[in-house]
Amino acid sequence: MKFRFLLSFPLLALLAGCAAPGGSTSGGAGTGEPNVYVAREALDIAKVGILPFKAATTLIGGSVSDQFVTEMMKQTRYELVERAQMSGVLGETEVALSGLTAGQAAQLGQMAGAQAVIIGTVSEYETVALGGRSYPVVGITIRLIDCGTGKILWSVDHAARGGRNDTLAQHSRKVVHDMAVALNRHLR
Repeated sequence: MKFRFLLSFPLLALLAGCAAPGGSTSGGAGTGEPNVYVAREALDIAKVGILPFKAATTLIGGSVSDQFVTEMMKQTRYELVERAQMSGVLGETEVALSGLTAGQAAQLGQMAGAQAVIIGTVSEYETVALGGRSYPVVGITIRLIDCGTGKILWSVDHAARGGRNDTLAQHSRKVVHDMAVALNRHLR
């Protein structure tokens, strides 16, 4: 009986990654790969703004957001709205980033001239001790919100533990890179 359960678990994990109607999906819990969803409408977006990500500290959120900006620039898929322009709109509206809803983010992006806005949350950014060694752990969720409709056009999330020789910043860049590459595969 125990053996049969162990054989069925990988099958369940495989089924969990199957495509959903209206978009494409991949990855997921336990696969070690980023979990990606892309709606068909995402392919029509050309100009996006990226807001600083929510995190335990402003520094972490801003740093991870900057890492994602770099990865998006490498992918050359989107024209990015200048960060200063997004910050200016954010400052003018006096909206607190920590309480920003997806709808408010879409309005801010629209005010900055973007078709869509990227928002994110850094849920894990820490070092954990296992077996007498320290390992970096990073977990991030990122979404693209249509500024006109407020609809989520794509979503990617990933959480991973790095190697014992990785710094937290190195591992964070790797997680962000893996997310951007997985996302780009689905946007083709």
